[in-house]
Amino acid sequence: MECVKGGLYQTFLLCYKRGTARFGKERSLSWPALFAVLFWGFSFIATKVALKEVPPFALLALRFGIGACLLLPAQFYRDRNFLRAFSLKDWGSIVLLAIVGIAGHNLLQAYGLLYTTAINTGWIIAVQPIFITLSARLFLRERITWKRIGGIILGFCGVFLIISKGVFSLSLFRIGSTFGDLLVLCSALTWAAFTVGGRGFLSRFPPLAAIAPIMMTGCLLTFFVSSLRGGWGFLFDLSLSAWVGVLFLGILCSGLAYFFWYLALGKKDSSLIGTYLFLEPFITLMGAILLLGEKVFGITLAGGGLTLLGVYLATWKGSKKGAKRS
Repeated sequence: MECVKGGLYQTFLLCYKRGTARFGKERSLSWPALFAVLFWGFSFIATKVALKEVPPFALLALRFGIGACLLLPAQFYRDRNFLRAFSLKDWGSIVLLAIVGIAGHNLLQAYGLLYTTAINTGWIIAVQPIFITLSARLFLRERITWKRIGGIILGFCGVFLIISKGVFSLSLFRIGSTFGDLLVLCSALTWAAFTVGGRGFLSRFPPLAAIAPIMMTGCLLTFFVSSLRGGWGFLFDLSLSAWVGVLFLGILCSGLAYFFWYLALGKKDSSLIGTYLFLEPFITLMGAILLLGEKVFGITLAGGGLTLLGVYLATWKGSKKGAKRS
C-alpha cells in the first residue's frame, strides 16, 4: 500500500510540476478554470445521487436544459444574430455532435454510474485525452511519437487495473461493476469522436456560440426519448438531495463550468488551461470518499496513477493546442 501511495504521489507531483512550470510563466492562477474543474470533479458524485430517483434520460434532459438556458442568453447577449451564421449543413453537424457528444457520451456515463463508483469513473474518464490522441492519429494523420506511444500503453494499463481490480480471469466480466466501468470507458470513446469529428465545425465558430446550440439540441433529444419512456411525474416526488444533484449538474456543471472554461481559454494559453484537468480525478476521489462514503482500494489508486502518468506522456508536447471538455 505504501508503494501505491508513493507512486500516486509521484504522479501528482509530476502533474503539479508541469502545471507550476507554466504558472510561473503566466504568473497568475486561472480561477475560472479551477472552478470549472472543481464542478466537473463533483459532477460524477451529483450524478450518482440524482440517479437514485431520476431516470438517466430525464436527468440529462434536465441537466442540459438548465445548462442551455444559461449559455444561450449569454451568447445572445454577445451576438443576437449568431444562429444565422449556421448553414443547413452546420445544423446537421450540430445534431450529430449532440447525439454523440451530449446524449451518447453522457448517457453512457450515467448508466455506467448505476453499476460502478464515482471514484472509478473519475479515473477512467481521465483517459479521454489518450483516445483523442489515437483518433487524431488515425483520422487526421497527426504525428505520434514513441513517447506518446509509451504514454498510451501506460494509460491503458492503468485503466485495465481499475476495471479488473487486479483480477485476471474471465469471471471478471460477470461482475456488475466491470460492466459499469466498461460503459464509462465507452463514453471516453464517444468524447474522442466528438472532439476529433467535430473539430472542423467547432473551429469555425466561437466556442460558446458552438456549444450552446449543441447542448440545447442534446437536451431536446433526451427530453423526447425520456417522454416516450414514461413521462415526468416523478419530478413531484423528488427528495431534496435529488433536486440538489440535478440543479448542481445543470447550473454549475453544464452552465457555469462551460462558461468559466471558455472564459479561461480566452485569457490564457490553452495548453496551460488543459493542465487543470489533471486535478479532476483527485477532486472526484476526495468528494466520493467524503460525500458518498465510497471505499478506496490500493489497486484503484495504482491504476489511477498509471492512467494520469500515461495521459501526461501521451498528450504533453508543449504546443498551444487546447483541451475541450464534456
